[in-house]
Amino acid sequence: MQAPEYVAAAARRYAETFSAGDRESWLGCLTEDVELIEPADALPRRGRAVFAGIFDAVESSGRRITLEPIRIIANGKWAAVHMSVRVLLPDARVMENSVIEIFEVSDDGHIERIRTFLDGPVSGAHP
Repeated sequence: MQAPEYVAAAARRYAETFSAGDRESWLGCLTEDVELIEPADALPRRGRAVFAGIFDAVESSGRRITLEPIRIIANGKWAAVHMSVRVLLPDARVMENSVIEIFEVSDDGHIERIRTFLDGPVSGAHP
């Protein structure tokens, strides 16, 4: 069983690297066959290429997204993360919202699965 700090660190690293605009480090947080379920009741999408496409779409849109973990509760290889999402739009407007994400972390510290519970419309702004 993994230490809660180990799993929480993976979730923090995910948020920090995305917020910093560090594509390669952000993708490096993930396993090759990572599964994304967003929103929480959607069909799963798999692979780092899904995340690369999300990152590239955000970058090309001119939006700047900051993810900030508010609270992380980790048990075993899972973490429930309440995260603040702040979107700076190209016209300087700011949208703020929050999500709950459930991360499953592999023994080597990479994220294997993310299930995202969206709180209202972020309109495709969240990674």
